[in-house]
Amino acid sequence: MRAAIIGAGIGGLAAAYDLVRAGWEVTVFEAAPVVGGLASGFREPHWDWSVERFYHHWFASDRHLLGFAEELGLGKGVIFRRPTTVMYHDGRFFPFDSPLAALRFPGLGWGLDKLRIGLVGLYLRRTRNWQPFEQVTVAAWMRRWAGDRVWERMWEPMVVGKFGERFAPLVNMAWLWARLHARTPSLGTYEGGFQAFVDQVAQQLRQRGARFELGARVERIAAHAGGGLAVAVAGSGELVFDRCLATCS
Repeated sequence: MRAAIIGAGIGGLAAAYDLVRAGWEVTVFEAAPVVGGLASGFREPHWDWSVERFYHHWFASDRHLLGFAEELGLGKGVIFRRPTTVMYHDGRFFPFDSPLAALRFPGLGWGLDKLRIGLVGLYLRRTRNWQPFEQVTVAAWMRRWAGDRVWERMWEPMVVGKFGERFAPLVNMAWLWARLHARTPSLGTYEGGFQAFVDQVAQQLRQRGARFELGARVERIAAHAGGGLAVAVAGSGELVFDRCLATCS
């Protein structure tokens, strides 16, 4: 059986690993020149580590992904450290990594806004009922329950920094709940940067028989007259597979 996987991010790499182990012939298509997807990075010639194109870290509670690293023998490269979190306000950086630090942050005054931050944060950390959050954006939910000023001075800059101004208004509240609910005091990375991690995963997949087509943009997936699926790749025509899994972001 032949499988096409579109996207060489973490999801695509993990799927390729499972399929190769199950005996499938796997080809991974990635439009970028490197594997990694949103976890990919870049590195200047004099740098020891790569830097992620998009902000990334692991939580200590990410047991499935950390287990994946261990299964591949890459666990020794996982590094956890307790970070320092700060907020930028009026030309200065202020600590923002504890409830006490949040209360001392001058950007939100000393009244109702501080109380709302505490109550909203406590609720999001304690509740397990995430389904209602799928019906609303982060912006709408935070404006309603935390207030406009808390959203504009605290949460909006964080969301814009991660998703950009175009997509920040569309981010689902379930995403933020999951981040706060699962967050651990220590955050993880990989020695050499996440690009080093995904490169090593891809290398192991190649050794197991998986093929990687980098710089290959998939334009169309359609049923093939002879059975299976025809995957059209820009500049390369159509290739036929029994199954196709799209892991695009």
